[in-house]
Amino acid sequence: VTSTSSDEGPDFGKALNTYKTNMKEDLLALWKIWVPATMANFAFMPMWARIPCVAATSALWTCILSSMRGGDVVHSDEMIGGSVRGSTMKLMKEGLNEVFTSSVSVDLDTSMSHICVSAAGPDKVGWVSQVAGAISSDPSYGANITHSKMLRLGHEFIILMHVAVPPENVRTLISNLHSNKDLEPLNIRTSFLTSRQTGKYKRAMTGLRIHCVGTDKPGMLAAVAKKVSEEQLSVENITTELRMDTTNNVRKFVIDCDCTSTHHMEKEELKGLFDDFEVLKDDLGFDTVDIRVHHHDHEGQAAKK
Repeated sequence: VTSTSSDEGPDFGKALNTYKTNMKEDLLALWKIWVPATMANFAFMPMWARIPCVAATSALWTCILSSMRGGDVVHSDEMIGGSVRGSTMKLMKEGLNEVFTSSVSVDLDTSMSHICVSAAGPDKVGWVSQVAGAISSDPSYGANITHSKMLRLGHEFIILMHVAVPPENVRTLISNLHSNKDLEPLNIRTSFLTSRQTGKYKRAMTGLRIHCVGTDKPGMLAAVAKKVSEEQLSVENITTELRMDTTNNVRKFVIDCDCTSTHHMEKEELKGLFDDFEVLKDDLGFDTVDIRVHHHDHEGQAAKK
């Protein structure tokens, strides 16, 4: 394996260091696969089956090696947003069934009080542990963290949590979070959440996951968000990030949008939506626009398409 830099030729020094670092682990993994496979092949396989056996073992070893060393590890520090390995870079972070059944069918427990805890401060190891511990370390609070998002933006670390807590304990919990000296750098803020009243909203019947990737330029998120709004889709979750394409040293802007519709979108309607996004893809120069559709039947059961 030869390491390359965006502005230099092959870096054989880095390649050699990577080889030395990984050699022991890789060889042990290789021997665990190939030694018993080779012994079994020559001991038990008929002559005609030996080559297919070697090919099958080779395919298995390739998958194992890819999962161990996949991704552009030597350029991980150059990726915007931190070090991301190939094995952790997934288009579908959750199954569509999990995404839309969780966002559509789960509502706030009416027997509990609900608060949103937000925090932002200088990045430091252990912030998540400290905030989560302050919320749930005392069992007498009965507090439970359900939905949460945490990420680092530059030198700032951002936390957003939904916490369910018995009504009689909510004020105590909020007071303790605000008075916690260890959490002062995070500027903890809390706000109350209310559940939607039954009959005041329509259940989502169609879910869509929209995934867009293109060379970074201003206005991409605004254009996608406008199109989602024009299609009368409700945003359940939307995330964006920048990734560095190290093959040509270009920054790629990635949008993942989970949205829902309150009616069952038929084939013709979906085709029109796909065509609209295809036009948007050409206008903004997206490399990829991928739309996955997920339907719920009238009983709320999931059905992917």
